[in-house]
Amino acid sequence: MQEDNRRHRTSRKLSGLYVFSLLIVFISAPCSKGQTPAEFKVTNYTINATVNPSTHMLTARTQIQLVPGTQSTTLSFKLDSALKVTSVTDASGQSIQFSQQGPTLSLSLTNALPAGQPAAITVDYSGALATADGSPAEGLMLSYVGTEGSYLLYPGCWFPVNGDGLDRFSATMSITAPAGQTVIASGQTSGPVSTADGNTYTFHYDRQSFPGTVLIGPYVAAPSPSPGAAITVYLYKDDLQYASSYSSAAEQVLAFYAGKFGVLPDNRLALVEIPDGTLGGYSAPGIVAIAKRGFTAPVDYGLLATEISHQWWRCLVSPAAPNDVFLGEGLATYSSALFIQSDEGETAFEDRMHTIAVDALIHESQAPIAEASQLQPFSPEYNSVVYNKGAMVFHMLRWVIGDDAFFATLRDMARQYAWNSISTAEFQKLAEQASRESLTYFFAQWVDSTGAPQFHRQWAIYRTHTGYEVVGKIQQDLDIFRMPVNVRVYLRGGRPVNERLMMIGTAANFTIDTKAPPVQVVVDPASDILKYTDQTRTEVEMASAAQLAEAQEYFAAIDEYRKVLQQNGNDSLAHYRIGDVLFTLHNYNASLEEFQDALNGDLQPKWVQVWSYLKIGEIFDATGQRDRALNEYNRALHTNDDTQGALELAKRYMQKPFSQPSNQIGA
Repeated sequence: MQEDNRRHRTSRKLSGLYVFSLLIVFISAPCSKGQTPAEFKVTNYTINATVNPSTHMLTARTQIQLVPGTQSTTLSFKLDSALKVTSVTDASGQSIQFSQQGPTLSLSLTNALPAGQPAAITVDYSGALATADGSPAEGLMLSYVGTEGSYLLYPGCWFPVNGDGLDRFSATMSITAPAGQTVIASGQTSGPVSTADGNTYTFHYDRQSFPGTVLIGPYVAAPSPSPGAAITVYLYKDDLQYASSYSSAAEQVLAFYAGKFGVLPDNRLALVEIPDGTLGGYSAPGIVAIAKRGFTAPVDYGLLATEISHQWWRCLVSPAAPNDVFLGEGLATYSSALFIQSDEGETAFEDRMHTIAVDALIHESQAPIAEASQLQPFSPEYNSVVYNKGAMVFHMLRWVIGDDAFFATLRDMARQYAWNSISTAEFQKLAEQASRESLTYFFAQWVDSTGAPQFHRQWAIYRTHTGYEVVGKIQQDLDIFRMPVNVRVYLRGGRPVNERLMMIGTAANFTIDTKAPPVQVVVDPASDILKYTDQTRTEVEMASAAQLAEAQEYFAAIDEYRKVLQQNGNDSLAHYRIGDVLFTLHNYNASLEEFQDALNGDLQPKWVQVWSYLKIGEIFDATGQRDRALNEYNRALHTNDDTQGALELAKRYMQKPFSQPSNQIGA
């Protein structure tokens, strides 16, 4: 049973049934889009805040210590627009004029702040944090105060944040919450101290990092049972069954990363449950917050490993500028895949990297990684370029320079840039030092530019006195392409033969000698390079269509699915997806035809059959044809395919007719 759980940890796939639910984790530049470099740097916050969960209210006074880069009479911060500022004062207590427009707090100073001279301002504000209405990320709740649990995440800008969200800072935070609520934040803790408003917890974090996250709730603390482990899991009482498994999992992930990246300066970790309705996970120094939906059996190692990696790739070392953010988010995504490779093996790793590659290609052409600040944070385009193509850049760099140099680069990064930020140019220099080769071509191609190749190959076989000779040619259409490419020759009755060749430009020739008869030649068989194939083009179009459907751009989604059918009219999944969208639009006749076409197609993946029967049954129920609906539910039961609870749903529909909520996408 333990092996079964390990096999299904991070590579679980909902049995191939696609439910489009974007798991978003924090983007390091949350509060701005394409913002110019800041004219000042925040170095420290002193925050005194009180939360009232019954009214959703946050009341706070924040002192901001900053250093202007240029002499200035204006300052601009980001602040959740649900929070209304009542006063702003300078270090002498003099009032400062201010205005709020959306999430932007603008200050107008009477006396200019001298460049390079430390200054301080104090902001008083309050407001109800109950919805996503004031969030700096449209439609996404990043700060919330409520009786079931409260979370004040740094990207939610619940205190005034410098616009690009990349300033590293120290902090002292005193947080008052009602009795019975535990407060968790980064740093040394003192309290609780009883006050008229509840209990006050004080946290002091003296490193330059991102300690601006506070988690509050009726937690039950479960310290790790392992000797020497400094992990504490904080859960709501109805989820305490997850304490042991998640504590053990976090310990395992931390140990793996410590071996790859170096030991963290402080290995203590609080793993904290927060309510759903926000990010799937978020990391602050010494803290990993996981949404309630992320606590599962078996453990969701993919989410956990991604968030724990941020203890290195954000909290310890962070991107220097918005266009460097892939050094945090892309590396965290790839770090999670590295853990999968170690824990579950090569097949699971290849599956994960294939998914990442497809997601990267969906919006790869929108912008180079080096221009990621031109994309809207939290958007599908941003996630595709920064998270997924960013992860592929690290995967390809590992292929180019080898494991020894790659992991030496990451260890050097963690050691030399600890408690600091790093630019892409600085990271490139580290990789060049470790590999002892110039990598300008690599970063120019994959970070500064867009484009991915599609390889084509020609080959012929010749008999020789010792066996066989395979002579061939690889072609692709990117002019500046330069990469080592693996060519694999599969043999009849023998092990495959691999040859690594450097391909420069649009074509490269190869000659490979074998002893057994060659039967097939494959270019880049392990998918070490971000590339298109006929299969991935179809998968990209399917994924793009799914994003459009999720955004309720239904007709555009149908057009994308039709492109897949133009290449393969037998594609059951494309027919199913079109039927699902049409069903959402209550176009039952057209929807029924698509589900029937799905049943007459290639029936790949297998679950298409049972779910098509279910959807046809729903159509008959929705149109008052109960006998015909029952017949379809019976057909679903006879498939014996319980993907995503299909059989249980069929049994339920046998007892009670389906009734469709308005505008409800199906499975």
